[in-house]
Amino acid sequence: MNMHRALIAVVIGVAAAPVSAQMETQAISTDSATSLQAAPSGETSLFAPLAPVPIMQVPLKGMVSGSPESVTFSGQATVSSRLAPDPDFFKPRLVLSIDLSPVAGVGSNTGAQYVISGPELLNRDVAVSHTIEITFPFRGGSSSAPRTGVASFVLDFDPNTGAVTKARGNVSSPNFPR
Repeated sequence: MNMHRALIAVVIGVAAAPVSAQMETQAISTDSATSLQAAPSGETSLFAPLAPVPIMQVPLKGMVSGSPESVTFSGQATVSSRLAPDPDFFKPRLVLSIDLSPVAGVGSNTGAQYVISGPELLNRDVAVSHTIEITFPFRGGSSSAPRTGVASFVLDFDPNTGAVTKARGNVSSPNFPR
């Protein structure tokens, strides 16, 4: 019975720790914004400060066929990656950000401009290589309706740091089942 009470006390103490830390942070922030920024960032966190995220520019080109016209895409996709620790299972994850917004499309018939917006955030098991396909919406030309393309990447990683070491990619039409 005493062991059971001791275990409950530990669980309650662990559960109350984040609330206590949040109250300390709120007390600091009410003093002034500069004192909040001056507070050590790792005091109440389970994670170490994040290292700078390495970025790689990946040449991307290809065509998306369809109506009202085929669109040829080209540009540099921005790929960044890092390892994210997992304090519960002690197995880090690979966190990826793939930004296709620097990639532009040109309509084959009209020469109209087509654009892709926003980055994709993904997480994967840590491995030396991943093949990744991202279905992305794009807009442009005379149509206001968005269309869909697929960006495919083969990415090699350093499993110790999570940094991308080699990358290649292309754009194609989606192959949705009918």
